[in-house]
Parts: sequence; structure tokens; C-alpha cells
Amino acid sequence: MKKTTHKKSNRREAFSSNELAVRLLRKKISRIRRSFFVLAIATFSLTLTSFNKFESYSAFSAGPIFVDAVPELTPENVYAQLEKFEIRHPEIVLRQSILETGWYECENCSLEHNNIFGFRYKKKYMEFSNWVEAVKYYKKWQEKRYKGGDYYAFLKEVGYATSRTYISKLKSIKLDFL
Repeated sequence: MKKTTHKKSNRREAFSSNELAVRLLRKKISRIRRSFFVLAIATFSLTLTSFNKFESYSAFSAGPIFVDAVPELTPENVYAQLEKFEIRHPEIVLRQSILETGWYECENCSLEHNNIFGFRYKKKYMEFSNWVEAVKYYKKWQEKRYKGGDYYAFLKEVGYATSRTYISKLKSIKLDFL
């Protein structure tokens, strides 16, 4: 009896080169689709995260938790922020913001830049993303310069305003809610 040896056929030999190329191309396309799917999910989740900038949902809470919401610009809200950031002499500082912005109604003034205190740098009004950021800046400004004593005298001494009547104007502002 004659022994016949069977050659193990190589799978690749069974396919023509065109068929092999098509199979490889399908595998690559499948990998690309998976990559796009993962990328799409990542993009979608980032979009949701940025969309909910001011709202944060928690599994343990009954609804949205508002974060970083800027309150309406009113004397009462400004005073609350001054107290929150522990700014010294908040009544006087509130009067400054009222005087600088004309009771928060001025046009063509520092209020356009959310600068409720009229801070300037190189003869231009400083810009803030919102009025609460201006309050935070005032806190830093005050901590750096004010060492105690009569606050009106301090404002005059540091040259906060160029008007000679600035202090008397501040004192004349009536704050009914305080």
C-alpha cells in the first residue's frame, strides 16, 4: 500500500489574493467603527458635562443642585457677597459699588466689564467674568493694602478715587435695607 501524505492546506492559500484583501479590509473597517463608536460616546459625555455647567445631578438628591450661579446684581446681593467673603467695612464697600455704577444702572461705565468697583489698570477698566469675581478681587485688593483704622481715611490715602468729594458722596448714600 502506498502511503499518501496529505499536505495541511494553508488557509490563506485557499483564498485568492482579492478575497484576502477584502477580509483584511473588513477587519480594519470593523476596528475603525469601534474606535469611532468609543470616540462618539466620549464626545457625547463631554458635551453633557459642559452642558450642565451650572447644574449638577446627584443620585442621592431629589433634583438639580445649582453651582456657581451668579446672583442678580442688587445692593442686597452685593452686601451678602461682601459678607460671604469677609470684606472689611462692607457697608462702605457697598456704597462704593453703588457710587461707581450709579446704583448698578450706568451705561458706558465699568459695569460693562462686571467691574462694580471701578478698578482700573493702565487707564482701562479691569474686566471680570461676573460681578462676584469683582468682589473677590476687591477682597484681595483690600487684604494687600488695608491695615486697619478709619476706612474713609484709608480710601482717601490710597487715592481710590480722583474726586475730592468722593468720601462725602459715599457717606450720603442711604442704605434702607441695612
